[in-house]
Amino acid sequence: MTLSFGWAQYVQGVEMGPRTFAVAHEFAARYIPFVLVPALLTLVVIGWISRRRYPDLFRRMVVGLGMGAVATLALDAVRQAGVIHGWLPGDSPVMFGKMATGSPDFSTYYPVGLFIHYLNGANFGLFYAFVWGKRPSVRSAVFWATMWALVLELGMMTGPPMARMVGLFGYNFAWPQLFILTLVAHVIFGVTLGLLVQYFLSEDDSSWLIPFIRGHRPATETAP
Repeated sequence: MTLSFGWAQYVQGVEMGPRTFAVAHEFAARYIPFVLVPALLTLVVIGWISRRRYPDLFRRMVVGLGMGAVATLALDAVRQAGVIHGWLPGDSPVMFGKMATGSPDFSTYYPVGLFIHYLNGANFGLFYAFVWGKRPSVRSAVFWATMWALVLELGMMTGPPMARMVGLFGYNFAWPQLFILTLVAHVIFGVTLGLLVQYFLSEDDSSWLIPFIRGHRPATETAP
């Protein structure tokens, strides 16, 4: 979505509106079949191969993707308040769906947009589980997952499409409600993600990214 709307807003210079979705769709129509779908298929193949050969990798993938999607449910519990009260310029699944499908039909774009929305959350969870793994403590897990969620919040508030639509941190739209709402939503996402990943990963998953890639056992590493 960031690339598609970035193309429309910053490269093509289209103001936010129906035309923006059409131009974003032009980019997405190439990106989805030639980049996103092959990437997802590759992820499935990696998961299938690692299921028996590399169980530690498989476990991080499954837990990260699954708990990222679940944590997105927690985020949505807050995000919907912004949609209801008009503090957000649009509903994320609607934006994603229209961008991906180019269709004005709710029954077409909304399921696709909802899938993309939760796929995003799952991918963020995968990144967290893969990079940080199981932390030495619950407090550490919550801290690092929240830091990761705040990075996502910063990107959302300063990058496309939000920054061009509402100004940095929503200053030109619903200030400060939009910023506070999205900040709280991402913090809740981070806390939920950290707790769930910490619970479902095993002690064998306590290596963070570099030792994990190098194949070092958890007992021999020093956590960052």
